[in-house]
Amino acid sequence: MTRSLSPARRWMTILAAAPFILAACTTAASDEPSQGPTAVPTAIPNVAAPSPGNPAASAQVEPSPAAAAVDPWLAIELTDAATGETFTLASLAGSVVAIEPMAVWCSNCKAQQDDVKRAYNRIADLGVTYISLGVDPGEDASTLARYADQRGYGWTFSRAPKALSRELRDRFGPQILSPPSTPLIVLDAGGEVVYQGFGFHSPDELLGILAEAAA
Repeated sequence: MTRSLSPARRWMTILAAAPFILAACTTAASDEPSQGPTAVPTAIPNVAAPSPGNPAASAQVEPSPAAAAVDPWLAIELTDAATGETFTLASLAGSVVAIEPMAVWCSNCKAQQDDVKRAYNRIADLGVTYISLGVDPGEDASTLARYADQRGYGWTFSRAPKALSRELRDRFGPQILSPPSTPLIVLDAGGEVVYQGFGFHSPDELLGILAEAAA
């Protein structure tokens, strides 16, 4: 025969067991993995998402060569003094370009240009575009064209706009605008400066510089 507990003893039993029940509940709760707030991933610009065709997407996107900016001084518009046609140095990409800052009044320029004239057929054979660039603001296109015609210089003469003169000064220093120092700048077919110097260049020296740039 089952013996029932009195109400007083029943409450005493429950109270005695309460600490063990509480401890068991606390232990069960600590065994469950804690779950904090959901993290929001930070967006990374210009990152390609992995895909079956792109399993290891790069974290950086390199700009294509076509997107590269043109050096400002190469994009300034020039005018052929003889023909009136406009062009930029950037538009001559694909061929070597020789740029000779000069002035009509400069006797050193005449001496250097006479050497260019002696070598010009061979310069043209290299595919080089030779430009005598008038940097005296007092000499206009017609003055340059008449000077070139009178002396039998068959290459391009052009007048430097103020913007180009500023760019040349900032890039190469003020001497680049001094015609008597007989400056010379050579660009390779990609528009990069591969030579910049001062002083006379004999026909052979000039051809050597230009041939190396064209190689």
